[in-house]
Amino acid sequence: MDDTTSRLFGMAKGLPLKKIKTDADFKTAAETFCTKGKTTADIIASGEKALISLYRGRAGETLDMLRYKRFWEKVTSSITTVQVLSLPPTSAAAKYHSLHVYLQVQDWIDTTCDLQPEMWGWQLSSGRLDPCTTDLPPAPELLLKMIRCNCKSDCRSKRCTCRKHGLEYSLACGECKGIGCLNSPSPELLAVCDD
Repeated sequence: MDDTTSRLFGMAKGLPLKKIKTDADFKTAAETFCTKGKTTADIIASGEKALISLYRGRAGETLDMLRYKRFWEKVTSSITTVQVLSLPPTSAAAKYHSLHVYLQVQDWIDTTCDLQPEMWGWQLSSGRLDPCTTDLPPAPELLLKMIRCNCKSDCRSKRCTCRKHGLEYSLACGECKGIGCLNSPSPELLAVCDD
């Protein structure tokens, strides 16, 4: 297996290395990733504890609570737009990140590792393994209906806001309004959804 573990946005390698020396709870959570035979539940729980520690959360706080708290702090004190990437990950994203890390660490420790990637946050798609990043929609349905692009053409560009967020077109979209849009669902999919 190749090196496939991503890093957390804006977090240098030095912080976890310092934490492992100074924070006993973080060290215990990190050691879980080096232990063979852990369950996905063990890894998800340890991953969340480690991330809460890295993002300076408090005991008893969940990752989602910490994310909300950090978001609120930035909204109330910032004069510019809050960069969502600078927030702690959601618990759903952290779950998959932790599973990926465990699989990678086990592969590094034991190259004969027999763990099945599909059980550790990967999916087989068109003959290749792709990482799962979350099992939740990008945002609540009500909010998704408000996201729209202002593309001047057929939403072919990677700059299309809808495409960036993994969304199909919206009737509120700029020029195309979904007509002739390359970001609209296929007619076959629409027919299945209508049935």
